[in-house]
Amino acid sequence: MPHTDFLSTFQPETEALPPASPAAGGRWRQRWAASLRLRLLAIGLMPLLLTFPLVMAALVVLGGQRVNDILQANLRTQLGAGLSYLDQLRAENGVRVGRLVRIPRVQALLDAGMPPEERRAVLAELAERDNLDYLLIVLADGQVLAASSPVPAQARLPEDPVLRQARIGVTTSAFARMPPASLAVLGQALPSTARVPRGPGPDAVQDGLLIHAAAHFPLAVNVPDAVLVGGTLLNRHTTLIQHMRELIFPLGTLPDDTEGITLLATDGTVVNLSQQRREGGRVLGMPVAPDAARALHSGEALWLGLLPLGDADYMGGYQRLVDARGETIGAIGVAFPYAPYQRMIHLLLWSVGGVLALTTLVVSGSATVNARQLIQRLGAIVDTMSRVRHGERSARVQVDPHQDELARLGQHFNRLLDTIERQDVAQSEAQKTIADEALRRRALFEHERDGVIIVNRDGSVFEANPAAARMLGHTPEQMQQLHLTDWEAHYSLAEATEIVRSMGPEGANFESVLRRCDGSTFPVEVSLSKARWDNRTFTITLLRDISERKRADAQLARYQDNLARLVDQRTDELRDRTEELNTVFAISPDGFVSFNRERCVASVNAAFTRMTGLSARELKGLDESRFSERLAALCERPESFPGLAHLRQSQADTADATGDRPGGERSWTLELAGAGQRVLDVALRLSESTSVSQVLYVRDVTHETEVDRMKSEFLSTAAHELRTPMASIYGFTELLLARQFGEDQKRDLLETISRQATRMSTIIDELLDLARIEARQGKDFVLEPVIVQELIDLVAKDHRPPDGREAPVIDACEHRVTVQADRSKLQQVLLNVLSNAYKYSPAGGAVHIRCGLDASGQRARIAISDPGVGMTPEQCARVFERFYRADNSGHIPGTGLGMSIVKEIVELHGGQVEVASTPGAGTTVTLLLPVQAVTVQPTPEAVDASA
Repeated sequence: MPHTDFLSTFQPETEALPPASPAAGGRWRQRWAASLRLRLLAIGLMPLLLTFPLVMAALVVLGGQRVNDILQANLRTQLGAGLSYLDQLRAENGVRVGRLVRIPRVQALLDAGMPPEERRAVLAELAERDNLDYLLIVLADGQVLAASSPVPAQARLPEDPVLRQARIGVTTSAFARMPPASLAVLGQALPSTARVPRGPGPDAVQDGLLIHAAAHFPLAVNVPDAVLVGGTLLNRHTTLIQHMRELIFPLGTLPDDTEGITLLATDGTVVNLSQQRREGGRVLGMPVAPDAARALHSGEALWLGLLPLGDADYMGGYQRLVDARGETIGAIGVAFPYAPYQRMIHLLLWSVGGVLALTTLVVSGSATVNARQLIQRLGAIVDTMSRVRHGERSARVQVDPHQDELARLGQHFNRLLDTIERQDVAQSEAQKTIADEALRRRALFEHERDGVIIVNRDGSVFEANPAAARMLGHTPEQMQQLHLTDWEAHYSLAEATEIVRSMGPEGANFESVLRRCDGSTFPVEVSLSKARWDNRTFTITLLRDISERKRADAQLARYQDNLARLVDQRTDELRDRTEELNTVFAISPDGFVSFNRERCVASVNAAFTRMTGLSARELKGLDESRFSERLAALCERPESFPGLAHLRQSQADTADATGDRPGGERSWTLELAGAGQRVLDVALRLSESTSVSQVLYVRDVTHETEVDRMKSEFLSTAAHELRTPMASIYGFTELLLARQFGEDQKRDLLETISRQATRMSTIIDELLDLARIEARQGKDFVLEPVIVQELIDLVAKDHRPPDGREAPVIDACEHRVTVQADRSKLQQVLLNVLSNAYKYSPAGGAVHIRCGLDASGQRARIAISDPGVGMTPEQCARVFERFYRADNSGHIPGTGLGMSIVKEIVELHGGQVEVASTPGAGTTVTLLLPVQAVTVQPTPEAVDASA
């Protein structure tokens, strides 16, 4: 058959092709439907004629949009980095101001006798050291007490959220915008520094954009209520904006050696702009882009788009800045040139288009060649199929040298023909197998031990096996003449019909009673299922005789009745015993000992055993006299316990005197000997029960007794610690009043009085801190995520070691640990422990600070070690007691309250403090705090590689 005509073989011989349509295009549609060659050629040319233009259009439209999305995502990241940088500066200003109010030198500025010039000099020095543009001390009514630069006399700082938060004790820092009048109160030079002209005219931005922070001075006696205010002016702050630009756009990160821009704006005008090598018309004071200004003014937090700056277009964005009230006060902006990216997009599109065009041309050519080969091979397969259809069963497709899908199709066709031949042979064998299977199933039916009855839809028997016939007393032939009502004695015909009708595909199982041919009945277990063959529906009934099981169930029921009677009898006997146990153990975990009517020990609960160490086994059966002797033997002073008879008699005497009924309680306190010095409160309760005469009630009051003792010791120690410096102050003052001394002696005495007064003030301040911490229970803590390593670095930087001592050594940590804590309180804890480390290592040596995670990985671990005098285990056990000091020589100053404050603060954070020390070798104090987050700290090699 010619290959050009092979497609006709796919049409049935009884059908013919429809005549050509005379309509326009009908000939081409007929040719398209009849020619596989034409369709394959069209498919081969489709990538070149259709796919290539569509892909190029998609690349131009979607690719350009995707690049813009990537650039805008990059802008969002850069704006986030700039805002994070400003937030970091804001937080650092708050930390600096919060740290300054705790420095004694700054607190001394509140002294009313200090000259104003000296105050200003100190504040100017501190402001310059901490890179602050202004630093002021403001009283509670807003009046400026002192400032780092000259301010108008009787100046008052206007009310703002930062100042309001500081007055209630919360150190706060925020962005703020202030008019020139407010800037003049902060510093005389600030209004002129903040002024930014808008172009060549007289119009200018007058408001200042600030990082504003304030912290409250610690409350103390004879010290005014004041707040320390400090901050940084962002207008025209060249160093800050340049540093921000270097962080966001490091040198060499933008293509074609272009530079990015960072800026700050307020009131619609740029007030701070980074410097570039080529200005291109960008000047300080230029207006914010109109679209960006409208978006930020309408309340949007972010604006991204193209910015015409000078002679070039920039891809830029603005992020709004808000003050403490959440109001928009300005914006931070970043931008980078758009031209280099536009050139890169065009080059990429031309490159991809060229490669795609070449690839499409190669694919189309290959598809056309393969289509021609495919048509020729299909013609050979169709020719073979036609020969088979005409009865030539021996025809086979010739083996194709190509091992592809068409070759496998020909092989499968050959195997199909071979399979048809084998099926003819297998069919006869299957018929024989079916006959054998029928015989096997018939044998199983005949020899089944359970009865099987196949019932027609009307209830008549279609067939029954011999076991069913024997069960009912009939022969199999007689069974075929019966109806189910002839043997069913439990269910009526209607009930049985309803069971069969409602039965689902899973069948039904139930119990029934059957009737034999002699009239006797027996219980059976019935299993029903439906079957259908030869267009008829049958019900297959399986019967199992359960007479033996029913007899066993009846016997078991009799046993259960006997057992129930025995249980009821035993329950009555134990009811009185249960009432006794409910009385004895009603208010556990306090100790109870019950006595029977002969006043002998009847029962002892576990709480009494834990308190006294006396087991129930050794106490049961003892009369009250011997029991009293055993209890008295445990006491520190055995004679202090008079015995149960004395307690009972005392209760009777009290009842006679008051006219009440006997049986009330009278308690007695016992102090047990041995470790722990346990203190017990003992009371006797008389009972009118038929089995219980009295109950001894024992309560552990060791904790209450110890608390009372600790309160007395604390008051005594505090009075002693305050009396010692007060006696020195009083004595030396009386001496100065009574006698005349030289200037050197007088100065020496006054310095002694000052030292003792300072010591007394320190004791009072620490007692007030401790009392405040205990009373508020951490409710005034300002909790925030704190990175432990950064806090340690700050504490080590702020702490000033004694003269001649090196700064503490901070050991590297492989984890970056974050905890939820009050930053200032945790800083106070670290400063207290670090101060003790230097104080108790007078011989010198390095103090180490290590941080990381504990073994569980759930707590941050901060360890401060010193090579000092160390402590004994007994001293370590008392190190957290108030006013306790391990050094009794008097050469090391201190109050003995520092570690108590450390323990209270750490435990209110949910943490723990551990102390390990060796006499003469040094001490290690470990702080354990719950972890909020952990990240892996990069190694120095990784940092160098990334740089």
